[in-house]
Amino acid sequence: MIRLVNFLLYIENVSDYSKKDIDNGHTPLDIYQVCSIIRESFCCSYSIRKNNILYLYVAPIQILIKIDGSSLRYLGSDERSQALLLKKALDNVNCLGKLDSQRWQKSTPGIFVKRLLNSESILENIIDLYNDKIIVIKEFEKDFMKSDIINLGELDNLMEYCYIFPFPQNSRIIEDFLGRIEGRYKIDYVNLAKIRGIENKILYVNFLIDQKENLDD
Repeated sequence: MIRLVNFLLYIENVSDYSKKDIDNGHTPLDIYQVCSIIRESFCCSYSIRKNNILYLYVAPIQILIKIDGSSLRYLGSDERSQALLLKKALDNVNCLGKLDSQRWQKSTPGIFVKRLLNSESILENIIDLYNDKIIVIKEFEKDFMKSDIINLGELDNLMEYCYIFPFPQNSRIIEDFLGRIEGRYKIDYVNLAKIRGIENKILYVNFLIDQKENLDD
């Protein structure tokens, strides 16, 4: 059985932008950061990580975007390529009727969009959620360190988890979502504050998975 690695980026807000903005080098900072996250989730030397799936949930508009490495096409390693694919996905779901947009719609090969009724249904749309195992990765404040924070490097079977990243990392908007799903899913917390940027945290998770997979071969 092929095991999939699921990443979920829970986005507090997303800037509006146009193709002209991208062509003129005026990419909004948050879009630039999301593009970096997309790149590190999938780009590996000259190939694509086919076992990775990245979900982007935009909270204010309740849109879920799925980027599936197994069928992903047209994703270059450059920011422009990533930003234009993301823009098309956002535009596609905004153009759909209310009922149609609640089903997965193909934007481009490997990228699908849908509108959710509420954030509680996010995890119901994530495939291969093995044993309902969730890891939330964020930068905890020193005066608020959860007692159940775990060391990611000590875990086995890292491909069995869904990794959730609040964006930005200091966002509190995710707390309500986590409160509503606790009890239904096994949630662990990881503090990677020493690694700056979500894209680098994902790079680290990919590295650990590759390392452990090579040891198992």
